[in-house]
Amino acid sequence: MSKMTARLLQLSIGMAIAVLALSPASCCASTAALPWDQTLIVLQDALITYIAPTAIGLALSGVILLYVLGGRDRQAGDCSGLRSAAASRSSSSSC
Repeated sequence: MSKMTARLLQLSIGMAIAVLALSPASCCASTAALPWDQTLIVLQDALITYIAPTAIGLALSGVILLYVLGGRDRQAGDCSGLRSAAASRSSSSSC
């Protein structure tokens, strides 16, 4: 066997081993459930059920508070953006 034929045989055997080793059947991802799936599902349920509605409620409460204070308090009005652009330019207070 010549050196070229031996090298070609080694290369083809190496490629066959690499293809067989990296086949999807031997991969953990080919199974139905991954080890971290349950943890991610619990986190997703917590975000959807408790955290997202709380964050939305706090954001809306903050906006309502700024809106209510915007008419009476000059700095809150500046922060909420309810004052006109001309009045904002003439005032020296900022948030």
